[in-house]
Parts: sequence; structure tokens; C-alpha cells
Amino acid sequence: MEPYGIGAGLQNPGNACYMNAALQCLTYTPPLANYLLSQEHSRTCQRRSELCTLCALESHFTWALHSPGHVIQPCQALAAGFHRNRQEDAHEFLMFALDALRAAGLPGLNCQLAPSEDQPLSHQLAGGHWRSRVTCLQCQGTSDTWDPYLDIVLDIQAAKNVQEALRHLVSPEELDGDNAYDCAACLRKTPASRTLTLHTCGDVLVLVLKRFSDFTRDKMAKPVHYPDRLDMRPYLSRQNGGPLEYRLYAVLVHVGLRRDRGHYLCYVKAGDGRWYEMDDAKVTACGLASALKQSAYVLFYVRKGGWDGANGQVSRGQGAPASGPRERHDARTPAEPAKPSDPEAEQGRQHLEQRRQELGLDEWKSLQEQQRPKGSFNLRRVEPGLPSKAVLIHQA
Repeated sequence: MEPYGIGAGLQNPGNACYMNAALQCLTYTPPLANYLLSQEHSRTCQRRSELCTLCALESHFTWALHSPGHVIQPCQALAAGFHRNRQEDAHEFLMFALDALRAAGLPGLNCQLAPSEDQPLSHQLAGGHWRSRVTCLQCQGTSDTWDPYLDIVLDIQAAKNVQEALRHLVSPEELDGDNAYDCAACLRKTPASRTLTLHTCGDVLVLVLKRFSDFTRDKMAKPVHYPDRLDMRPYLSRQNGGPLEYRLYAVLVHVGLRRDRGHYLCYVKAGDGRWYEMDDAKVTACGLASALKQSAYVLFYVRKGGWDGANGQVSRGQGAPASGPRERHDARTPAEPAKPSDPEAEQGRQHLEQRRQELGLDEWKSLQEQQRPKGSFNLRRVEPGLPSKAVLIHQA
């Protein structure tokens, strides 16, 4: 199939740059875009009258990728649960969207507590499973636990590049003294070593650079190098086999000093292999060098030879824009909000807007925290911006 070039810019009616930047990164995620453009979901969906999340994204992807040179307004129902006219966190919106896609039944976003036996990589679109292995240093016995993940959060406080942050994440941690391991074989507390590794990896990697303090909301603006190609083999539980290469295709950037202020934009690699800066309605061609020198917040990689095919391309699907032709706008000029032309779709948007009022962002966060699997290991969260003598206790 013929690969896509760059698509439409996105209208910003006010403080929606966080959603626009995250949506553009999702739109140019090859396996996700290729699945939605195939219209496999909408042909069998029984909830089209309610405009389910997958149907809404399918319509957005199709419209955006069939509208080069246009400026379109995303369906506001995609931001259900987020506050209007207030800056939000693009990473939180991204995870909200991925979790909604998982709940809607998107293939390859399962969150089972333990990985399936010998599950092929091609069965997982994004995310995978952590493996935490505790090794008793007395009897050498081991104990494994697993936790699912959709994104990988990297501590960058002491790292100059992504590879160094990944090595720190999977480096062994000594358990001794008050933190000694209760060994079932030795029947007593013993010194042990705990190692966190990636047991399974999907076709898409979402790497989040921890730039913001949850305590102060201040931003760590230090430069962190990230490569165009990333070998994930050194960070896997199974070291056998050749390189497991991932290629960069999107960079989400925050400009500003605090998480609740500033501006979001992104750099994406279109299906034709060219890079573009996507800043709301403004779409500008750029080179790989520009994409690699940003103060990145979220990095998106796709596995070579995965669902994306051999070249990591978004290919043309069978469908035309679901809502018909739209008025063409210059990609650098903001457009008027698009007028709905489909009464059924408008009814669906009103339905989802009502749900947005019923379930706010804070309630969604609380619900997610209740449903999150309880891991037995600490992901070594670090709080930048705290006073030097501050003590902060994290839940394991």
C-alpha cells in the first residue's frame, strides 16, 4: 500500500495543545494507524450510534491523514474527563487515551497481570510486562513477579541519555538490613538482590522522561540525548538473540517551566519518512536533526519489522474521510471549528460530552489507582525539585 505523507494540523480552541500534541503522536503510530485505517473495527462495531472511543479515533485518523494542508478540529469527546480551558498534562491525556482504547477492545493493549507463555511479540501493540526477580544471596533461590505496563518512566536526574537511564532502571538493587529478603527456602531474613527487567516488549515503546516533580510541579529542563535507533535487548529478561531494534517516530515536547503551564508541540515522522513539526494548526517540514535536539518529554519508538511492516510506514487504508470533504485551510492559519454534518455523529458527541461531565479527571485518576495492579517492587521514583533535606516516602 502507498504510504501517507503528512496530514492535517489541529485547531486549538484554547488550552488544548496537550491533546493536539498527544493526538498527533498517536496518529503517526504506524501499527495503530494501520489498524484504524483498515476500518476493521467500525465494520463490526455495535456501538457506532454512541460513538465509541475506537470509532472516534478511527474517524479522526482517517480525516486527519486524508486532509493534507487542512486544519481540522478534533472531536472534543476525545478529551472526555479533562477540564476545558485549562492546561493539562499531555502524558496524562496519552495514558487516558491508551487506557480507553484498551477498555474498548483494541488488540494488543491487554493488561493481564502475568504474561502469556511464549506470547509472540506481534500480539502486543504497546507496553508489555516487567519482571521483578529477587535472588537470595544465601541459597541462590529466585522469586519472580510480573506487572503490566503501557509506558516506561525514566529517571533522568543522573542520566545524560536514554540508554543510561534504562541501564539505571534495570541495575540490581541490594536488599539488606531492615530491607532484607524473607526467604521461603532459608526460613529467615537474608541479604538478596532484586533486578527489574522488561520481560515482554510490544511493537511500540512509549518512554516518558520524568521532567516534572509531583510535589512541586517544577520542570527539570536538563538536556537528555535520545537516539534515532534504540536496541532494547540489553534491558530484557532474556538476553539471548540479536539486537531488538526500535526506531524513533515521534517526540512530544513541553515548552515552559511548570507542568501546569507552558505549551505542548510534537515532532513526527510521516509515512514517507520525512519529519515535521506539529504545533497545533502550524505544520512545518524539518529534518531528523531538529527532532533529535529537543528537550523531549515523551519519546515514541516502533519496533523494526513489527506491525509497521519493514519500513515503519503508515499506509493508505481503504476508507475515505468518514465525515466527507471538509473546507480546506492553509496549514499555517487557524480555521473555524468544523461544523458537524452527520446528525447521528452529533448525537454521539453529545452523549460522550455528557459522560465527560459525569466522570471528571480526578475521578478517573482515582478509579485508575484503585484498579492498578499492586506490584511488589519499587520503580525507584525520584522527585526532582525537592529541598535537599526533604524526606518523601513512596508506596511500593
